[in-house]
Amino acid sequence: MSTIKFELNDKNEIISYVQQGGIVGIDLTDFDASKLPNDFFENYKSGYYMLQNDKVVKNPNYVAPEPTTNSNSNLEKSVASLSYQQMVDNQTIDELQQQNAQMAYQIMTGGK
Repeated sequence: MSTIKFELNDKNEIISYVQQGGIVGIDLTDFDASKLPNDFFENYKSGYYMLQNDKVVKNPNYVAPEPTTNSNSNLEKSVASLSYQQMVDNQTIDELQQQNAQMAYQIMTGGK
């Protein structure tokens, strides 16, 4: 018998699963994998299935989550933040290269 392990919420909705191993810090419920619906893996979404009377059934109260969208302002902020970080990184690299060149010069000239 192969088993699958489910993480269930307080409504017995299956919010995650593992086929091997476990999830550190998460209580998992063992289930006989041969009793899964045929389309379980193809249709799985967190909360789409639930454990009811030792059976995996489709959750009649499932509501698909709203897709997240990045508005232009959020996207622009992200790009600006990354650009600023890249500029700071480049300045740091330039400073380190100058320090390396000065140390190399001092070594070559005997510290003069």
